[in-house]
Amino acid sequence: MLALPVVVGFILRIEDGAPAAPGLVAVVACWISGYLAFNAMTGWLKAPPSRRPAARAPLLTWTLLAAALGAVSVALAGPGLIGWVPPFALLVAPALWLAATRRERSLASGTLTVAAASLMTLVTRFVTPGALLDSLGTPAGTSALVHTALVFAYLTGTVLHVKTMIRERGSARWLAASVGWHAVATAVTAAAAATGALTAWWAVLFGLATARSWLLPWLAARRTIRPLAVGLVEIALSTAFVLITAYG
Repeated sequence: MLALPVVVGFILRIEDGAPAAPGLVAVVACWISGYLAFNAMTGWLKAPPSRRPAARAPLLTWTLLAAALGAVSVALAGPGLIGWVPPFALLVAPALWLAATRRERSLASGTLTVAAASLMTLVTRFVTPGALLDSLGTPAGTSALVHTALVFAYLTGTVLHVKTMIRERGSARWLAASVGWHAVATAVTAAAAATGALTAWWAVLFGLATARSWLLPWLAARRTIRPLAVGLVEIALSTAFVLITAYG
């Protein structure tokens, strides 16, 4: 979830011949430390009062690091970078509220986190919201929005799939949601490929993800599937996602 949007954004920058962006490395570092600060805040919010002091140190460490890297990013990339704060806040604030009410593992929380991660595709590609707005209606802008949607579709499917393999293992309702989401994504990408809007490789990728979303839970009901195996499948699919972005 951390790497895929950033890698896709960098590929789009290269494909579009975007100019060098001072501070982009700092922006990505800020994103990573901010994500870790978010996880630390989630742990602090859901911890009982007696355990909160132990959770305070990582929270302060990652928050201060994210703030420092954010300041460096703005200094290098310009004040326009601050324009990303409102959309991220709209996604992160309710996710933290869900954590405070001990619903950090809910589908809503996972979807909000995925949406924030997917937004990094646009941040990496354009650096500032102003550059994104200027690109709307151009091939580069359209491509970035489409790839952001593809990242969101894939990562949301991954969240659903992982739930069916671990916390919601054996749940027919969650399995139906996971397979259904992947099937819809496959149908949409196939339709887009038929019109020439997308390469057919995207439909192939989501078709494979759909098969995975059914096959692995089916196997897990009959034999032990180790988390490592689940992770390796996700790495393979994520790698395919990157390759299709670059060469598809």
